[in-house]
Amino acid sequence: MWLVRVSPLSDKHLTELNQAVDRALSQWLTGPVPSEPLDVVRALERVLLFLKQNGDASAQGRHVASLAFAFGQQLVRAGQWRWKSVSEDDSVNPSIVRDDGRACLVVDTVTAMVTKTCSLGLVELFRGLADGAAIDAPGVLSVSGPASTDAVQRLERDVFARLEQVRKALRMWGSPEELEAVAKHFTHVLLAARTPQWSFEQTHELWVAQGAPFAGDADEHAEMRSRLWAEHVEQARSQVTMGYVSVWAALARDPEREALLTPWIETLLDTPKLGGTPDRLNAVLFALIGFVAKDPQAYVTHLGLERERTGGHSLRPLHVVAPPGPSEVHLPYLRKFTTWEAVSNGIARVVASLTQQKRSS
Repeated sequence: MWLVRVSPLSDKHLTELNQAVDRALSQWLTGPVPSEPLDVVRALERVLLFLKQNGDASAQGRHVASLAFAFGQQLVRAGQWRWKSVSEDDSVNPSIVRDDGRACLVVDTVTAMVTKTCSLGLVELFRGLADGAAIDAPGVLSVSGPASTDAVQRLERDVFARLEQVRKALRMWGSPEELEAVAKHFTHVLLAARTPQWSFEQTHELWVAQGAPFAGDADEHAEMRSRLWAEHVEQARSQVTMGYVSVWAALARDPEREALLTPWIETLLDTPKLGGTPDRLNAVLFALIGFVAKDPQAYVTHLGLERERTGGHSLRPLHVVAPPGPSEVHLPYLRKFTTWEAVSNGIARVVASLTQQKRSS
């Protein structure tokens, strides 16, 4: 994901953009402008062919730009795409962007077509972008920028619902500390979506303000971990990280959730110690990546195959360091944890504080 600034275009820039599109269409299209966006793009394809045959792109910079804007406007008309400015600094670079984080820097893409460094045509590009397909072309990329208000509201709704599910099924997690870590990281992705540049340290401070850490049972947790990996903590952490790198790379993803959660998931994969002990890291990645999965059953199947490859058993946690195959550590931990309810109540307090924070903002 390319970390750039995505910002709205001013009314002045939008007016100038629309004027450029109108001039381009009146100059290049004879007769009435077709009503359907795809028909307009078919007509613009002939303009692209002309520009390819008549000089280099730099000599035709104004024509290339106006063709790019005319093309982009057809995707905006077709729906799901909007005009935004996409740049690595504060410069204005009109581009089309979807709420799921896909972007097309139309001037860059059309320039590549004119210079023949991109073999796609405008019609093929239009159809691919309109269908949400993965397109391999210069200027077509995923961007990190402020999410739409609607997307953040949907994320908030879904995260709160997931946290309620987590509280109702406490013991599906290996330990109270794993349960608390999962909830904490879910709240972090929500806070980061609400406020660009939000840090994990700020999430931690918010939890501390509500009384975290909520999980106790320190001796039980230590005993459990001594049986799962003993002194091989880095091997356990590496097994978790590499296992989820494989799963993440192959994952079919929900586009909107992917745009919002990818930065933090990939931060955890790059810096796994942020997830805590290997068991907590495993629980957090399991929960967040599963939340992004477009097909949860396919995700679980792939994860089972990765567990079997790593440890010889499809139900064996990735953080277990022991001889391959079934053994005692594959079973539920059977530890005598006593702070499940304390964690559940703590999560409820954090959720209440997030709700209150939103109301007062």
